[in-house]
Amino acid sequence: MPASLAAHRPPLPVRLWHTLRRWLGGGAQPPYIEAMDAMDAGIVLYDAQDRLVLCNRNFRALYPGLTHMLVPGRTFEEMLREAASLGMIPEAQGDLEAFIAERVRQHRNPGIPLLRQMADGRWRRITEQRLPDGSLLAFSIDVSELVAKEKALDEARTQAQQAHERLEDAIEALSDGFVLYDADDRLVVCNQRYRETYQLSAPAIRPGTRFEDILRYGLARGQYPAAEGREMEWLEERLYRHRHADQPILQELPGNRWLRIEERITRLGGVAGVRVDVTELVHREQQLKQINARLAESRAQLHAVIGTAMSAIVTLDENGQVLSANPAATTIFGWPEDELVGQPLRTLVPADAGPDPLALLTARGPEARAGRAPPQDIRARHRDGRSVTVQLALSRLDTGGQARFVALFTDLSEREAYAQALRDANAQLAHLSETDALTGIANRRRFDRALHEEWQRCGRHGLPLALLLIDVDHFKRYNDSRGHPMGDECLRAIAQILRNCVHRAGDLVARYGGEEFALLLPHTGEAEAMAIALACIEAVEQAELPHPDSPLAPHVTLSIGVASAVHVGDTRAAALLDAADSAVYAAKRAGRRRAVMAE
Repeated sequence: MPASLAAHRPPLPVRLWHTLRRWLGGGAQPPYIEAMDAMDAGIVLYDAQDRLVLCNRNFRALYPGLTHMLVPGRTFEEMLREAASLGMIPEAQGDLEAFIAERVRQHRNPGIPLLRQMADGRWRRITEQRLPDGSLLAFSIDVSELVAKEKALDEARTQAQQAHERLEDAIEALSDGFVLYDADDRLVVCNQRYRETYQLSAPAIRPGTRFEDILRYGLARGQYPAAEGREMEWLEERLYRHRHADQPILQELPGNRWLRIEERITRLGGVAGVRVDVTELVHREQQLKQINARLAESRAQLHAVIGTAMSAIVTLDENGQVLSANPAATTIFGWPEDELVGQPLRTLVPADAGPDPLALLTARGPEARAGRAPPQDIRARHRDGRSVTVQLALSRLDTGGQARFVALFTDLSEREAYAQALRDANAQLAHLSETDALTGIANRRRFDRALHEEWQRCGRHGLPLALLLIDVDHFKRYNDSRGHPMGDECLRAIAQILRNCVHRAGDLVARYGGEEFALLLPHTGEAEAMAIALACIEAVEQAELPHPDSPLAPHVTLSIGVASAVHVGDTRAAALLDAADSAVYAAKRAGRRRAVMAE
């Protein structure tokens, strides 16, 4: 029983006792005896030898079977033993002698008031005090109502503690950092993940500390790299965003770590916040920003999807009925909390999404023993009927004999969008890596890969592969006379002309290097290859690209080496390339402006 009740000690009416003694000494029946009998308290007086002197009616009523002992001269120990033997003292059950010895000791050396339960189940507070002449005066009053209230208060404290523990368990189950500040911006609670996130500020992250004080502590220790050199301005901005939490915040931490901060104002005026580590996503964004201007659109798409959604926390009873939900549940599922409470879990996780998640934690399996089911990606259902891809992590809490469940839903929509954007960006980068930046046609890298692939393919099918190596005649003199910008324009024009000279999807036009081009023609024999080479020469001639310094013609001309072969045995693609290269040199030696077939 709480010591607070026993420790309460009402004033002792010592003056009343002195008056009684004077009356008793005179041999008359004092009127105070009737007053004592009328009092709602047990009053008893022992002499210096602990023998009964007198007791009032209330005291005698406490021990109805002890009337024969309540006569002057009986010692306290005699009356105590008799009461215990008659079962009037519940505490005496068991080791009687030990109880008698301890109670006699307390009686002879009274201290703080005693709290005792009577045989009828009611409680009395007993106050004993030695008087100057050695006698002892004892009072006992009924405190059953106070005891009952104290018990109720203890039970209320226990329930409050259990609720607090359930909340802490739910918060600690979050994979992200969680924090709650009250209406005065003082820290109420946060999980371990939150403290780990702000390691430099951790000593200041204590309940009751103001948000601003935590920020200042971190600023002084380099917790926020973005604030360097502008600490007060940064602090003002951060405090404003904290109290006007309407947009996510991207925050940098030491070591190029990044957080996405989501904060919401609670109904009581506090602020609840989630910190999500998006370092990997930000690092990917930083890498993508290093790509040249041709990837600007991809960078914008990736930047739009970088981030993470808040987790929806839904608590459930043992039957899977929703007990509570946080604001993120509205964001993800479209259900206001007051409408979601009381709904079954199947409202969010339909039957076609898979087995009942609660079954894992109620069956006799490892998940049930651990009280936690492994996370799983599922197709949940929005209020409007559409599907929402989420990750569900489910935990079981057993408190007070009742099962409770905490469901953690993480929206995976942004993750899927980001993955698709990254695939698109990688595809575009792969395309750019095999495209000639000047002419827009395939570059040497693409040509080398295609030559190897087509050589292997023609070997499997026994079909010829033709290669045209094309050189622009006297192109150095073109650059010297007209300048390099005009030379670039000329190469772009030639590339477009050559592209128009081939019509099959498998044909490849590439810039081989400098003023050299290559045409790779699968399934093409010598005659057809030579015809395409002559068509290329004629198309360039007809374009009449001016070349005033050419000794061959007033316009640009071409020299082409033609080779065609079938992959037989161990021959390599390099043999076809060497043959075409020899042929183009033969065309140059023969006076240029022509096509020569390799021997």
